[in-house]
Amino acid sequence: MQSIIYAIDLDDVSDPQLVADYFFARAYGSSCFERNLQLLRRTFQEVSVSIVGKELFSSETNEKLLLLAEKLNFSFVSRQLDQLPQGDKRSAIVIYQSGLALLTKFTALDTTDMEAPRKSDNGSEESSLLQSIKAACDHHGAEVLLCHVFPSHSEERVPFILYRPQEAVNITSMGPDLVAGVKRHLEIRASQRSMDGPVSRLIVRHLCHLASKPLAAAGIHPNYVTLAGALSAFCAVLLFLDGRALPLAVGGVCWLIGGILDEADGEVARLQGKESTFGSWLDLTLDRVLDAAMLLALAWPLTLHEPYGEQYLIITLCALVAVSASSYTGLLYDSWMRSKDRHTYFRLGRDVRILIITLCALFGFRMLPIVLCGVFAATEIGRRFWVCWRVERSVQGIYE
Repeated sequence: MQSIIYAIDLDDVSDPQLVADYFFARAYGSSCFERNLQLLRRTFQEVSVSIVGKELFSSETNEKLLLLAEKLNFSFVSRQLDQLPQGDKRSAIVIYQSGLALLTKFTALDTTDMEAPRKSDNGSEESSLLQSIKAACDHHGAEVLLCHVFPSHSEERVPFILYRPQEAVNITSMGPDLVAGVKRHLEIRASQRSMDGPVSRLIVRHLCHLASKPLAAAGIHPNYVTLAGALSAFCAVLLFLDGRALPLAVGGVCWLIGGILDEADGEVARLQGKESTFGSWLDLTLDRVLDAAMLLALAWPLTLHEPYGEQYLIITLCALVAVSASSYTGLLYDSWMRSKDRHTYFRLGRDVRILIITLCALFGFRMLPIVLCGVFAATEIGRRFWVCWRVERSVQGIYE
């Protein structure tokens, strides 16, 4: 991983309170500046910060910034941005931010990136790196640019820049109360998922909102929410092993609570800006293990009865194979649809199984949810294959 310079241009920001809120005011545990820094550190090993207009800050604000730099383990760039091409013989990567913005997604450079315009208002070439980047920002209406700056060998020392606009939100337009505006933005963004199933959209997601906001505000790490959901689901598995009706019904409620927390952990991560690869891996791994344990636990009391115990076990194993295959193909389905630029699509998955298990357990059924989950999973695999085939044919038709 490389190191970068995160340049924040505050020349056009006149409200000192907005600047202070941007760096220090916390919304769900982190300030806007901290969230941007966390997002950049997922790609770059070392992030140095350069603030254009920092000399206009009060001494109190500068002292707070130094304390923040020590706390978050970053350093301020001593040189001006325009001195980089002259001071370095190698290229530099700069994240340029115009004003106060909140990064929502970071996209790395690739071969499609363009050279930044280096024209001033009167049409002449700019020799200033800062002015050249500003011109690119204004030209594309972007709040944040990822720039790869190459030193020039010509006498004019005009830098050569490759750039890519980044997805960001101008937080100065969120109203006078910056924290409240950022919270509203984060809540809306956290609740938007293109691959939610029907049960999640109609039922589970609404229950998640009731849990995720207080958990995020309390600073509970999303991985702890994942573990709490897994613990509730594990309690359901233990209750399913009991052959009586009451433990079965209570287990259904525990399974539903585990499903709600399983959805809420992602919302908490997005609200706190703590999405991580490990968190996704932990969530997916626990889901697969608990799904298998749940089916076996439901069938266990039935396998003890003669003469159909073996038949019950075979049906359960078939359902287990179908559910596991459905979960695996679901990940491939999501990845494939995104690769075809299909960001909003219909998806059936674990949310429907959670509803089936909960309702059947409350009404005392054991084999019925196993059969329904198996049939549903096998049907969903076939539906995904059919959808992918149709999308592939439509894409091929465009290029033919």
